[in-house]
Amino acid sequence: MKYQLQLLIFILLCLAGRLDASPLYDYGLYLKSHAVPAPERSTLYLDDNQPFSVKNDLTISFQIYIRANEADYGSILHLKTDKGQIIRFSFVAGEQNHAPALMLNDEIIIIDKPIELEKWINVSLNLRQKDNVIEIEYDKKKMSSTFPLQETNSVTITFGQMLGYQAEVAPVNLRDINIIQDGKLTREWKLWKHNDNLCYDEKEGAVARAVQPLWLIDNHIEWKTINKITTSSRVGIAFDARCALFYVVSPESVKVLDEDGRLKQETAVRGGYPAVEYPNHLLYDTLSNALVSYSLTENIISRFSFADGKWSNEIRNTKEANNYNHAKAFNPADSSFYFFGGYGFYKYRNDLFRMKSGSEIMEQIKYDHPLYPRYSAAMAVVGDELYIFGGKGNKYGKQELSTHYYLGLYAINLKSKQSRTIWEKKDDNKETIMASSMYFEPADSSFYAVSTDNGGTLWKISMKSPVYTEVSKPINNRLDYQDCDFNLYYSPTHRKLFLVLDKILNNRTHDIKIYSINMPLVNEIDIRQSVDEMGSGKWWNLLYVIGVLAILGCGAWLFYRSRSKRQPIQSSAISKETPQSVTAPKVISENQEKVTPTMPEQESDPAPKEIVNYYDRSRSSISLLGCFNVRDKEGNDITANFTPRLKHLLILLILYTEKNPNGILTSKTTGILWPDKEETAARNNRNVNLRKLRVLLESIGDVEVVTENNFMHIKWGENVFCDYREVLARIQQFKEKENSELLNRILELLLYGPLLPNTILDWLDDFKETYSSHSIDLLKDLFEIEKQRNHPDMILRLADIMFLHDPLNEEALAAKCAVFSAQGKKGIARNLYDRFCKEYRDSMGEDYKTPFADL
Repeated sequence: MKYQLQLLIFILLCLAGRLDASPLYDYGLYLKSHAVPAPERSTLYLDDNQPFSVKNDLTISFQIYIRANEADYGSILHLKTDKGQIIRFSFVAGEQNHAPALMLNDEIIIIDKPIELEKWINVSLNLRQKDNVIEIEYDKKKMSSTFPLQETNSVTITFGQMLGYQAEVAPVNLRDINIIQDGKLTREWKLWKHNDNLCYDEKEGAVARAVQPLWLIDNHIEWKTINKITTSSRVGIAFDARCALFYVVSPESVKVLDEDGRLKQETAVRGGYPAVEYPNHLLYDTLSNALVSYSLTENIISRFSFADGKWSNEIRNTKEANNYNHAKAFNPADSSFYFFGGYGFYKYRNDLFRMKSGSEIMEQIKYDHPLYPRYSAAMAVVGDELYIFGGKGNKYGKQELSTHYYLGLYAINLKSKQSRTIWEKKDDNKETIMASSMYFEPADSSFYAVSTDNGGTLWKISMKSPVYTEVSKPINNRLDYQDCDFNLYYSPTHRKLFLVLDKILNNRTHDIKIYSINMPLVNEIDIRQSVDEMGSGKWWNLLYVIGVLAILGCGAWLFYRSRSKRQPIQSSAISKETPQSVTAPKVISENQEKVTPTMPEQESDPAPKEIVNYYDRSRSSISLLGCFNVRDKEGNDITANFTPRLKHLLILLILYTEKNPNGILTSKTTGILWPDKEETAARNNRNVNLRKLRVLLESIGDVEVVTENNFMHIKWGENVFCDYREVLARIQQFKEKENSELLNRILELLLYGPLLPNTILDWLDDFKETYSSHSIDLLKDLFEIEKQRNHPDMILRLADIMFLHDPLNEEALAAKCAVFSAQGKKGIARNLYDRFCKEYRDSMGEDYKTPFADL
């Protein structure tokens, strides 16, 4: 019965999903403007250029986004009446600046509102026929004008370039077009789903036809070329992930390109030398804001000064590198860059190197059970493990022997220095190599990497099972080459993946192309429309409502029927194999009540109460449980604004403030975070980071860093939530006086997960162990209470939370297996036991000794 209900719920969610997923993505129509020749400029015909009737009142509303780096001038909207009159909305030349304007035939009426770039702006145009009035609202600024409309019966509506009108097209993106006729919404084009050059409205399936379209949502499906470079100079490229800037380095200059491939700055090289004069040995260190050239085996680090245009290395290194196409990744836990493998001088490599941010030393890391030598693998850091996928090489590292393409996922533990194979696909004969880095997505426990398959394709790679799938259209860059430098980058602030494909041809010319794709990705099938799919919007909405009601009715009938047949011992529990997903931290209400439907009474065991969520971590919150995450007052995720040093400083202050109201000694803070620096330099670093941290805290809300009597601590206001602080306070209250609401609050907080599991710092270990130990002790005490009360649903919930804090907890295993067995779900219990045994063996190196029958 449980699975029947799950199926019904799944179908319902799928139907609900059709409503609108578009806010998750960049969507709309990019109007190609005066930056391209006139025949290539965009047009959008509403209702396929058929007229809209005008009886009394007609309103068209839409959103525009004015792009930067193009002149904010040109036409946007054209209305043509059946009497031949023209109504336009455009950006026109003003006395000093360009301005939005309403154009009525040959009259221009300026709207007194400045043009703001790179933000979505609401615009609406209202035609009141009987009043002979046209009203326009632009970015909350309203104005109206009289205009002869009484004889008007219909209008055609066009965006962008209008046939026969010679004016420029404004550089805007367009979305969310609505038509309201006599108070009724009759058309709704989101400009999200589309079919080639057509987009169907959500109401009637009416056509909006685009000429020369560029749909923004397609940037989530296919790679976009943002720059092309052809040069005979030796060129290397580095990427600043925080600002999404590319540094194109040649012997003559360093050019800086923005996320759209536009040149922002060029600095001539006036002296010094990079560490290596060949590609694949550059990076941008965002912690020290430095462009760095490095040699792995020669232990040379050279930094470029934009102030004087010089590299710090004064001795030219003309040696060829022997680690071409090595994998690379940054580890925020220890602020270090890691490099693995490579090729040079007829040998494949499996060496592992580390360079700390700001350091002048390249350190080789020895690890047990070295991986087979290879080059062109992809690499990423998750927690305390270095994950490596793919590559080309062989067991002995010698080019003269047959080579092998590795299609598997491997890991090196950065603490234990042990390597392991996670999975391999030995039966797959695909010959492909990978870009040097991978992006890890925690939401689906998957890596995203680019292979050379089909000239460049983005793959989604499972962290646990031997599965990889194509998730982008292929780039089809099939140009033959002799060597290549192949790098994938991710900018969290810009939510984009970038790919640099530098093909070095037989004549040693570089053919470089830079691509971007927006995140999150979307399946092409999910955004395609067709006439059959849309049909009549009214009929689809009617069928949708009927379908939902039918599913809910069937679900209620099946649920009631199953409960009437269920034995008393079964009616007391709703099994949950995985914990509920929870949102977290602001307190919604101190005395929150949840109204649940009345179910048939059963004296032996009432139905369990539905779990209430008390917290909301969506804004003004600092989360330490499960992961480090920070949200500002507006709900924006500003985690990426915290450098590793700022993150560690904030964590340190929060943990010590909860441990001791006075906080932590200033000198101790300096010693923990800057142990290798001289006292004056460490103090300066501390003060600079404190200033930056205070600025970030202001954006979160009423929380600040207070320094007094040589101590520093966090002072919390009422409107900022910290899950770690909240759970400690609630546990203390529960010890003093137990009640059910308090217990549910604590369990919700514990369900977020352990303390900072992906942040690896020596000084943090004691806090983690103490938190998890106290959590598990509390859960054990609650276990005994709930066992005596015979509350299976609560036992399962407690066990799930305990597994979060201790994946190998035997009490949690025994409790879940006992509940499932008592409910007659022995297969589920056995599967749970088998998974536990596998994880136990993988972690402990030995078999779990308690047999299933003894649990």
